[in-house]
Amino acid sequence: LGSLISVERAFGFALAILSLLCIFDLRNASYLVFWDSSGPGPSWLPYVTAVILLILALFLIVPRSRTSVLQLGTSPSGTVKYILLVLALAWAFPILGGLVSLCLFVVIEMVWVEKHKWSTSIAVGLVSTVAVWGIFTKLLGVSFPTGPFGI
Repeated sequence: LGSLISVERAFGFALAILSLLCIFDLRNASYLVFWDSSGPGPSWLPYVTAVILLILALFLIVPRSRTSVLQLGTSPSGTVKYILLVLALAWAFPILGGLVSLCLFVVIEMVWVEKHKWSTSIAVGLVSTVAVWGIFTKLLGVSFPTGPFGI
C-alpha cells in the first residue's frame, strides 16, 4: 500500500505540473479569449478543465484516509446501487425536473450508498444543486427541464 500511495502522489504532482502549465499557457495566449460579450470564449473550457484537474491533483497529493476510497464501488451491491440510482435519475429527470432530480440523486446516493447522515446529505445535495444551477443556468445560460414545481 505504501508504494501505491507514492505512485498516486507522483501522479498527482505530474498532473498538477501539467495543469499549471496549461493554465499558464492559456493565460498568456492573448489570441484565445476567455470571455467576451457573447459568453465563454475558446479558452474557457480548457482553462476550467485545467483548474479542475489541478484540484483533483491536489486530492492525490494530500495524504488522506484510504478506507472510504477502498470501500466505494468494490462490492457488487454498491455497483448495483449506483446503477439503480443512475437509472432512477434518468427516469426522474424529465418528470421531476433536472435540478430536483439531481438534488434527490445526491441525497439518496449519500444516504443509501455512502451511509452519511441525512442532515449532511441534504446540505450537500442543496449546495451542489445550487452550484449546478449557478454555473449552468446563470453563468452559461443553459436551461434544465422543469418539473411540476417549476424548478
